[in-house]
Amino acid sequence: MKYYVSLLALGDNLISLSLLDKLDYKINILGTKYTKNIAKLIEKEDKFNIEIIYDKIPAFYDIKKQGKFKAIKEFYSFVKYIKKNNIDELIFEKKDFRSSLVSFFTNVKVSYPNTIESKVYKNRKELIEKCYEQDISLNSYKLNLNIPKKIVINPLTRELYRNIKHEHLTYMIDSLVKYGYEIYLIDIEKKYTDLEKKVEHYLTNTTLEDVKNLINNCDLYIGGDSFLIHLAYYLKKNYFMVFYRDNDYFLPLNIEESFYIKAHNSDDIKKELDEKFKNIGLVK
Repeated sequence: MKYYVSLLALGDNLISLSLLDKLDYKINILGTKYTKNIAKLIEKEDKFNIEIIYDKIPAFYDIKKQGKFKAIKEFYSFVKYIKKNNIDELIFEKKDFRSSLVSFFTNVKVSYPNTIESKVYKNRKELIEKCYEQDISLNSYKLNLNIPKKIVINPLTRELYRNIKHEHLTYMIDSLVKYGYEIYLIDIEKKYTDLEKKVEHYLTNTTLEDVKNLINNCDLYIGGDSFLIHLAYYLKKNYFMVFYRDNDYFLPLNIEESFYIKAHNSDDIKKELDEKFKNIGLVK
């Protein structure tokens, strides 16, 4: 039996599920609770047979944070699961030593993406088309602000260095407030409490479903977290991305230069934000 392996972060789960959903039949997936939660979030639970084998990203994909001992232990349990359930084919989201070791210890057929392709969506699309012998399409809508009113901002990410810096967020909000936008600031860790009075809606207790609904009903989503950028792309909504380390591989295919800023490469981020917000029609 063939299984798609989805053991990585939320964004990876969303990208894969959004593409697998385009296939004409139900797909078997080895995943985590993240996988199940994302399938529920996009209302596609019935489209997949998801077998949850870990609560979160297994340690062999997260060695730095979870340690080598746990990585070896969980890898052994993964190999044991494959053998016990008579799985004969696995599709991995990336090619690395893990997929090679699985193939060595289990003798199952292993497939993985073409690492030459430079964009995650095209890379994964080609993998799925090859393994499931069916052509699928990608979202190709154009980012376009038409008399925007509601803006959702989420400055937080899973990793501290990727959070939108306080001074940058303050400047963005101050610039947008001048034009009367209804701003929803999501701050579940309460790191930006001093900005509460600057925005119309300050949210500290949002679920993934809440955030999905906010993005679905706004004119623009601004954030640094790649997962929510991918969610906005999946929902075909406008988004603006702020990031602090080059990661072009994970950018959605429809993104335009005016809709993201590489803050770490900017000589004058305030000036650059002004230019980009002007280019996309947010400010004059």
